[in-house]
Amino acid sequence: MTRHERPILAIDVRRSRFGYALFEGPARLLDWGASAIPRHLNGRAAVGMAQKRVATVLQNCRPTAVVLRHPRRMRIGRNSTPGPILKELFRETTDRSILVHFVSREATQNAFRGGRANTKDEMAEALTQIFPELLTRLPPKRKTWQTEPQAMVVFDAVATGFAYWQQGGTDDQAPEKT
Repeated sequence: MTRHERPILAIDVRRSRFGYALFEGPARLLDWGASAIPRHLNGRAAVGMAQKRVATVLQNCRPTAVVLRHPRRMRIGRNSTPGPILKELFRETTDRSILVHFVSREATQNAFRGGRANTKDEMAEALTQIFPELLTRLPPKRKTWQTEPQAMVVFDAVATGFAYWQQGGTDDQAPEKT
């Protein structure tokens, strides 16, 4: 099986939600979606729900690798920004012996520079031209005073996967036990 045939799962993690995109090669998007942890849950309840959602995505997608945007802080403890989702993601990838690949924020931006996409809205629009199946999920351009649309987490995951393929799939790292 060549590198382009292996399914990779790109995930964008936020504090209370994550978006994912399953790729089979650089031009084939197989699946995408998002999952949220309700804000009223905290502690063990949030961790339990995060574990179930992450495990479900990993089991359904069966990736050979997981691709994440390199976080600003690598801490995945109790007070880390992405919270229980990232912690459970690392635990599940470790348990399943799935490699984790990191894509820097700069690599993601550079993957879109040729198409003159500089903002998140422009990148999302460029992704719909590459993957027309995403067109129905494209949120309207947001105004500066508006909050980011919930659907943008999916486009961020797709952008992370796209950047991974553009840079040749480097920066492998085995997940550490937490």
